[in-house]
Formats: sequence, C-alpha cells, structure tokens
Amino acid sequence: MDQMRVQFMKGVLAALASTGQVVTYDEIRRLCRLAQEQCGEYLGEARKAMVGAGQPDFCAVVVGASGTPGSGWGSADEWAQALRQAHEFWSDRRRMDNAEFRDKYGALPVEPGLPAER
Repeated sequence: MDQMRVQFMKGVLAALASTGQVVTYDEIRRLCRLAQEQCGEYLGEARKAMVGAGQPDFCAVVVGASGTPGSGWGSADEWAQALRQAHEFWSDRRRMDNAEFRDKYGALPVEPGLPAER
C-alpha cells in the first residue's frame, strides 16, 4: 500500500468534509489514482488512526453512485450521524482558530487521521 496515496486521500476527505460535501467511490478512486479493487482497502487504511484518535470518521463522505453509503455503515441513521459529525468537525477545523477549536474538541488533530496533539 502506498502511504503517500493514503495521506493524499486523508487530505482530500478532510477537505470535502470541511465543505459539507460527499464524493462517490468512483470519484475518490480517480482522484487518488487507485484501481477499483483498491478503493475500499485505502479507505480502511485512511480511517484507522483517525477513528482510533476519537475523530469523526471522514470516510462517511464517500458514497455510492446513487448517493447512498456503502454496506459497512449499518443503518442509514448511523451513516447520517457519522456524516454530520464529520462535516461539523472538519468544518470547525477549517474555520476556527486553534484556541477556539481546542476549547470545543479538547485538542487539535495533528493531521487528518493522526492522534491529536495535547
């Protein structure tokens, strides 16, 4: 697995989440120059450290061509909640100064997917 592509994917997903957007699996695959069978593997890798750090799962912004989430999200309500959390967290990170963000979330993310600095 190419870690540079994983890092690029994290940045793209955080940027999309920060603007309240979604992206299809096919679009993220093309943006990251992945083969179709690699997309899920790379998304899984991109979310590991982020979820472990307690940050909202920005992979919620990736949807199928019909606009529905992938099969790993459980119910539509669970996915919708994860999408709202990702949009709010990354939108706040984009627009808030560091102190204001720390006050709300307790710490800054070092980068998408890595543990927050303390």
